[in-house]
Amino acid sequence: MLQRKLAGRLVSEIGLGCMNLNHAYAKKVDQATATSLLTKAFEAGVTHFDTAALYGFGSNEKMVGEAIKPFRKDIFLASKCGMTGVNGKRTIDGHPATLKATLDTALTSLQTDHIDLYYLHRIDPDVPVEESVGTLGDMVKAG
Repeated sequence: MLQRKLAGRLVSEIGLGCMNLNHAYAKKVDQATATSLLTKAFEAGVTHFDTAALYGFGSNEKMVGEAIKPFRKDIFLASKCGMTGVNGKRTIDGHPATLKATLDTALTSLQTDHIDLYYLHRIDPDVPVEESVGTLGDMVKAG
């Protein structure tokens, strides 16, 4: 698999977006199927996996976290914040407190101590983008 540098690391040119494991267009899969799929992708050379707080209305990060446990240290993990789902409805929220809380939840759900790329799923029109992005910058500085 071809690789490129991303944030100073070599990452597969092809990544796996995990949304359809249990959200949106496809039939939802169980944990065993998700684990098998992500493991096979990793074994084929995929090292970039992407999820989001919104996907599965919170359950996708848990599913991905469980699946990648054996090879977490060898992959580039991306997730998104600023858009979540409650009771099946999407909510855009770029307030700093929400972004920080979403990160804490993501770290727990993904069973990891860091996320390699954490970015806004959508810009909140009610929050200055500088405020949301500034919060993400503060998260990076905090480790």
